[in-house]
Amino acid sequence: MLPPVVEDPNRLLRIFYLPREVFDEIVNHLPPDAEACLSLTCKEALRLLGTTSWASFRGRNRRYSLQYGYCGSLVELLQRDIPGSEYCPRCETLHPPLRPPRDHRETKWTKLCMSQLASIDYWPQTPSGGYSLVWEHILDAFKSQPTPLGLSRPIPLFQGDFTFNKDFMSYRLISSAQWVDRNLVLTQEHRLRISNSQARTLQATHITSLPFRVCAHLSTTDISTIQTFRSNKALTKNSLLTFAIAAAFPPHLRKGLPQTDTSLQFEDAETKSNFIWRCKSCATKYRVRYEGRNGGEVVVTAWHCFGKELWKAQQFWTYLVRREGPTLGPSKRNSEYYSVSRSLPDFKIPESM
Repeated sequence: MLPPVVEDPNRLLRIFYLPREVFDEIVNHLPPDAEACLSLTCKEALRLLGTTSWASFRGRNRRYSLQYGYCGSLVELLQRDIPGSEYCPRCETLHPPLRPPRDHRETKWTKLCMSQLASIDYWPQTPSGGYSLVWEHILDAFKSQPTPLGLSRPIPLFQGDFTFNKDFMSYRLISSAQWVDRNLVLTQEHRLRISNSQARTLQATHITSLPFRVCAHLSTTDISTIQTFRSNKALTKNSLLTFAIAAAFPPHLRKGLPQTDTSLQFEDAETKSNFIWRCKSCATKYRVRYEGRNGGEVVVTAWHCFGKELWKAQQFWTYLVRREGPTLGPSKRNSEYYSVSRSLPDFKIPESM
């Protein structure tokens, strides 16, 4: 509850001890943005001035003043009085500054403010840590894109490392990003193991039974089909990630999995320890390795490319954002249930450099 105006410490300021005629004369020299800012940030000033100055920043007047009037400077004044805040032009509100992906957490306002395509929300976000990437992070990275080719140093903005436990599984996600021949490449290393490795041995079904996801189209969800209002046919899940995980495990640890793919790609993955898989619907490469020490561990390393130009990054971004719902049409859907084949350029990964 706000304290009464009588107890407001601002009443002790000298300007409020001036005669009312003198005070009004001083206020008459203030531009509208300064008068509005004063009344917004001081209850005693609000009591004396009222809310008349706010009319310049409402409705059509606000939109007009954003371009031609005082609203821009009002924002600067409010930011000065509220340290650590940033003005959001979409919702015209002062927000806390955008945090890096390792600290950013999606809220119910994120998509309302930044749009439905502004965030990748399917990587873990837990009380012990998380990773939440929004489009503004990519925009910020492109402001410092290097000119020469080659491999850059890791970009501090995208660094992340956290571990959380789900049931008897331990999940660690290590994230980083680098410029690779001027392509922005996000690297994510998913490490999954049994929390108590002495009690049991890691098997393929322990991984495939998790809601584990690499990108919008590659998931181990156990919901194999879904129904939509726009089609009489059920949509079937893309099972490539499940096959890739199965190929990494020794045959005796694949019990309980569906019949594996017999394609040449699957046979190559079984015989080559560093086999690189590719998603057919987005600019993602990934590798699955099984390490048998201490009860076993699966390491899934994924590389997400955002291209060399900003317009290309925006296109690749839309391929990575997951969109699924019973009322969405084919042009809007982008998930493991609707993954179209796209012609995507090849890109180098940091390890190849």
